[in-house]
Amino acid sequence: MKYVVSLLLVAGSLFASTVSAELVNINKASAEIMQEHLKGIGAKKAEAIISYRTEHGEFKNLEDIKEVKGIGDALFEKIKADISLDQGLTTDGAAGAEGKTKVTSKLEDKATKVETKAGSEIKVDKETPKKATELAD
Repeated sequence: MKYVVSLLLVAGSLFASTVSAELVNINKASAEIMQEHLKGIGAKKAEAIISYRTEHGEFKNLEDIKEVKGIGDALFEKIKADISLDQGLTTDGAAGAEGKTKVTSKLEDKATKVETKAGSEIKVDKETPKKATELAD
């Protein structure tokens, strides 16, 4: 039982790290991509980033994003590990020069690896972290 709980916890952590592991290209990302992948960025801030970018051109360094109204030091600290000037997600899940990428396909790949290592079938879905927590309690 502890082995199953451990596997579920590992699978859940893989899901959590996969979702946040995608860089967002702040020079090319759509509002939808920014909202989906950057904590603290909602519709208004995403649109403000795009407006700033349109008016002033591409960001030259990551800290330039703090010039956008509503993005200060605290928010910048939250998102700086998830943003890039020339790599990462841009629009509709496209990742710069790396081509199309989807968070879900990476999750499925990692889930398959966990299944293979475990020697049994474990389905990893969005509810897995919640289920693992419930089993651990």
